[in-house]
Amino acid sequence: MAAIPQDILDRIRALERQVRELSGRAQMRPALNRITNGRVTIAEGGSLEVLAPDGTGLFGVGQFGSFWNHPDGTPQQGVIMQREDGTTAFTIRASPSAQTGGAGTQAVSIWDRTGHIVIGDDTTSGRGIGSPALPMPFQPLPLGGESITSSSFQNCWFASVQAHNPVATVQLEFAAAPGSTCEVKVQYRLASESGWTDIDTDSVSAPSSATSPVYKTAWYTFPLDRAEFEQLVFVRIQARQKSGTDGVLCNCLGGYTRRTYAPSEIPEFPATVAQTFTARTAEEDGPGQGVEAPVQPPPFPIPVPFPEPEHAPPPPAAEPGLHPIDE
Repeated sequence: MAAIPQDILDRIRALERQVRELSGRAQMRPALNRITNGRVTIAEGGSLEVLAPDGTGLFGVGQFGSFWNHPDGTPQQGVIMQREDGTTAFTIRASPSAQTGGAGTQAVSIWDRTGHIVIGDDTTSGRGIGSPALPMPFQPLPLGGESITSSSFQNCWFASVQAHNPVATVQLEFAAAPGSTCEVKVQYRLASESGWTDIDTDSVSAPSSATSPVYKTAWYTFPLDRAEFEQLVFVRIQARQKSGTDGVLCNCLGGYTRRTYAPSEIPEFPATVAQTFTARTAEEDGPGQGVEAPVQPPPFPIPVPFPEPEHAPPPPAAEPGLHPIDE
């Protein structure tokens, strides 16, 4: 009779226990709320949304609803983040209509709780800051705010700023004494240029019968042509007494740089910079002064695909024979 090991029953029971453990592990599923390796891809117009317990949307990325379609009817892909009270905080999106402030091209924007863009890029020109507008401080030159009797243009005011926004606007107040004519000139150039560009010339006259000077106040708006982002630019105000003898006056009431309100305000590109994008455009311009809505279009660069993940090296081959189940 063959010899039977004394521990055969213990070995059978241990083997049965291991089979049960293996069977149980085979039925287990990985946690559905955790990704431990690799990546998740949402494609073909899909989207991802995160909602608060009360249903308020907090975060969304992917394809927007049909209201946000581009003017040509194609669906818009973007990003939106909201506060827990439902107010918009951050977006990468475009308004679908030029009349509501967009031209189908996306702006990157940070919003306040009342629906105003407090920080955003300028998408009409594709360069620089759209919001906020930045002050352009003017310094008086010798005849700034003083009586001018010369018939040749005299320097009155000067501003030196970096080009962060694409457009500049200046407000002047100028006056002519009775029987005189005041003529003013707004000039612009890059710091790297030697010659000035005349932006606008304006004038006001006072009849000889006037008992006091005649004043005129006007805004002068112009794109910062040829300026690279953050390049230094100069703005100069000149004035002269075009006619008469009793003198004229020129005051600068202020100035600032701002975003573009219409495609017609897009600056000329620097000579060394090629236009590397074509922004979506609408046939009509945006809404006048663009107070409430982001009138924009920037380049939307060709999407860069995510790099393919590096494949993990294959696990080492198991050595033949029995192994503990936890190994």
